[in-house]
Amino acid sequence: MTKKIIGIGNAIVDILCKVDDSFLEKNGLIKNSMSLIDDATAQNLSALKSEKITSGGSAGNTIAALAQLGCKTTFIGKVGDDQFGLKFISEIEKTGTDFFSNKNHQKPTAKSFILVTADAQRTMSTFLGCASEITEDDIVETSFKDASILYLEGYLWDAPKTILALKKAISFAKKNGVKVAFSLSDSFCVARHKADFLELIRNDLDILFANEAEALELAATFAENKNLITIVTKAEKGCEVFSSGKSFASPAKKIEKLIDTTGAGDAFAAGFLHGLVNDFGLEKSADFGNLVASKIIQKFGARFESEELKNLL
Repeated sequence: MTKKIIGIGNAIVDILCKVDDSFLEKNGLIKNSMSLIDDATAQNLSALKSEKITSGGSAGNTIAALAQLGCKTTFIGKVGDDQFGLKFISEIEKTGTDFFSNKNHQKPTAKSFILVTADAQRTMSTFLGCASEITEDDIVETSFKDASILYLEGYLWDAPKTILALKKAISFAKKNGVKVAFSLSDSFCVARHKADFLELIRNDLDILFANEAEALELAATFAENKNLITIVTKAEKGCEVFSSGKSFASPAKKIEKLIDTTGAGDAFAAGFLHGLVNDFGLEKSADFGNLVASKIIQKFGARFESEELKNLL
């Protein structure tokens, strides 16, 4: 495959910690959600014992897995001039992904505290730092000349200035025949930006990823865009794909032990997009997405090691 997939997202370093439900209740955190926190709260959470520290971010996880599956990839994001920033760049470049960013020297690299409970569910508290400060200057049309898909995460809509950069990227994608794929990210994110997301669905998107909660929050008729491919993931029930007025279900893969659901949707998107750009067809792409997702939830964290995906191919 020669054409690449471009991802734009929050460049975040994940700090994974094991907690119990009482910790979430005490701190007013809603299980399975993502909440934005300030620097003071981040400092308090830093006192937790970390099980693992690794690069993350929704689109970043997807792009990294796509690169490990053999796709040509580019990631556009923003990191600070600090150790976490160097870690993010080093780890995504090790996958073979080209990283593009002008460093932000005024704010630190983003970090997300991934709080994993005994039932393997994850709750995220994210300090964005400079991650969302992607500007129009970061979006260059030449990047789109040899691309096949532009992949965006809904979390980026939490920063109004970033939206201008995203709209510029979408315009370059459409101008150059690049399909636009979008992940709704989180049901609370959908609630905050429902009007914008519905406009994207009607006018700009070719591929939409959502889980059941996000799809219900959106309450959209996906048929409004007749060319839209919509994939709704349903955890242990697999996924359902809607396209051209038709739909089909793809069952989840059996797993030995559920360890951590962090990054399940990101991994699914990687598998599905890999299938799509390699002409698997929708049904086989959905099946492969389920397979990749089944692998990530049987380990701790949202990123694969370099060799873990090779056997799947």
